Amino acid sequence: MLHNTDLKKREIFAQIKITNTAIVRIDGRSFGQALRQLQFSKPYDLSFAKGMADSTVTFFRKSGINPSLAYIFSDEINLLFVKNLPFNGRLEKIDSVIPSFFSSALVLALDCREPLSFDSRVAIIDTADIMEYLKWRQEECWRNLMSSYGFYLLKNGGMTAKEAADKLKGLKSDQLHELAWDHGINLAKTPAWQRRGILVNKEKTLESIINPLTGKETTEQKSRIIQNWELPLFNSKAGSQLVDSIIRNSEV
Repeated sequence: MLHNTDLKKREIFAQIKITNTAIVRIDGRSFGQALRQLQFSKPYDLSFAKGMADSTVTFFRKSGINPSLAYIFSDEINLLFVKNLPFNGRLEKIDSVIPSFFSSALVLALDCREPLSFDSRVAIIDTADIMEYLKWRQEECWRNLMSSYGFYLLKNGGMTAKEAADKLKGLKSDQLHELAWDHGINLAKTPAWQRRGILVNKEKTLESIINPLTGKETTEQKSRIIQNWELPLFNSKAGSQLVDSIIRNSEV
């Protein structure tokens, strides 16, 4: 018969820890039924995007977990941890608590009556590779935009979901652009948050205050959580400078 100590040893993943810079990526799992109930527009709905961004703000405020930044597009959220890995880096806790928090936060943000869930994975990276990772996800954001617009334009034009998916197979970027253009949509002019994603981070500032005891002016550090819906490309100088500034600010 197994004793309690033996059973505890069966939790073989409990002590796996990460110590490096890490990115936790969570993805919405089978959101279709819930989003249909909420009657969101396809391929993009501003209310859903706001729900994702607001859930991320709630995470910063209430989870007790402190990422350097969060990059969002579609139903994906990437959380960067340069320092202060939660739960002393315990992978099992990171991979379970973070997606469960976002599941409940998004249900509340959307006032959804259907359960929602996220899956989660952790990428261990060097700090020198942070920009490469963000470029990769932003490129995926753009690919997602092209294929999503193409799919729903064809579907709204009378094709079945399978017919639309088959039609899009193998199409290159310029062909997807042309498909959208033929339907009166310039993909380059779609909202920036659809093309490039959304960034959420804490911004620390110094504010002048009057000390009530001495009556003298002094400074106090405060922080606020901001959402950036007009991102530059991460492969541009402006994008690199933005991310570097956020990371430096988060380490203060």
